[in-house]
Amino acid sequence: MTAVTTEILSAVPSVSHAKPTLEFVSLNIIDFLPQVRTGSGLGDEELQELAESLKAQGMLQPVLLRPLGDRFVLIAGERRCRAAHLAGFSHVPALIGEADEERSGILQLVENVQREDLSLMELAAGLRSLADQGKTLSEICQLVKKSKSWVSKHLAASVENLGYYTRQFMQSETTEDLELVLVVNQIEKTGKWYPRGTQLVDRLEAGKAGREEARALLATLKEELAAEIAQKKADKKAAKQGSLALDGEAKEPEPPKWDAWDAERDLNDQLTEEGHAPVAELIQGLTKAQQAEIAGHYKKDHDAGKALSKATDVLKLRGLHKLIEENYDADNWKSAAFILGSSSIKLTLADLAGEVHQLMHGGA
Repeated sequence: MTAVTTEILSAVPSVSHAKPTLEFVSLNIIDFLPQVRTGSGLGDEELQELAESLKAQGMLQPVLLRPLGDRFVLIAGERRCRAAHLAGFSHVPALIGEADEERSGILQLVENVQREDLSLMELAAGLRSLADQGKTLSEICQLVKKSKSWVSKHLAASVENLGYYTRQFMQSETTEDLELVLVVNQIEKTGKWYPRGTQLVDRLEAGKAGREEARALLATLKEELAAEIAQKKADKKAAKQGSLALDGEAKEPEPPKWDAWDAERDLNDQLTEEGHAPVAELIQGLTKAQQAEIAGHYKKDHDAGKALSKATDVLKLRGLHKLIEENYDADNWKSAAFILGSSSIKLTLADLAGEVHQLMHGGA
């Protein structure tokens, strides 16, 4: 077929098109409706390539129109019309049939959804539009020729079903991986987004993580939630049993649960006292893991000092001043951790507590 460049010989027919008819229609009397994607969905270079193809082969596939007064409304084929205009065509082959606005909109949405160049967000929005028009899952599947699983997952990725942070991630167009977007959304729905969800998205956007890392985080968060639920049930059961034993005697109180911050406060109180026992004795009741957890509270401050370990004394003092300026609650523990780092001393609870003692009591 050669390129269509001939003028239409007759005026636009005013009769009703009871059955679809194939005609050559002037591009000047075709009106475009808003699409799922703004514009044609093709860049200038791609449109030009399509135009060159039309020049060489002609338009082999007609566009779909519906009559509206003495003009026509485009239902499907906007890219072909735009490329035909670039190719210098005055008319395009068109299949014309009666269709109300609702039917035209559905046909247009279906054609858009079936395009291969839509982004994940645009595709999900197109399917959501079909659902919003009252189409059932089965009807949508039949319209777009896709499985129920495929349609369901893409509907789940429409912005109405996504959390705020997942929506931002999807809008960044970092990925077109539908499964990854849905996993990120599940992570947000756990209610445990900060800080690990934010850190994951930063890594995804930097290309340093993928679907497997997202799935691993989701599994971890689900385990944590399950453990929290189990603990709440256990606590509720214990409370229900009351504080009395079966024989009517008062129960022995359960030992308090380990809390690193509580242990640190206790240690701080002991260090405050004049003539306290040696640090080694004060911490001997703590396991190595517990000691490491307390010291870990000040890793950031230790790292800040460590970064200045080879600097002059003046720079070290400036660094310590900055620490105090940026942390209005900067206390002996933060300062001690900074001093250990700037002195290239490993961060251990024994050394940290010893330095805290020096800050509290000087050389005593």
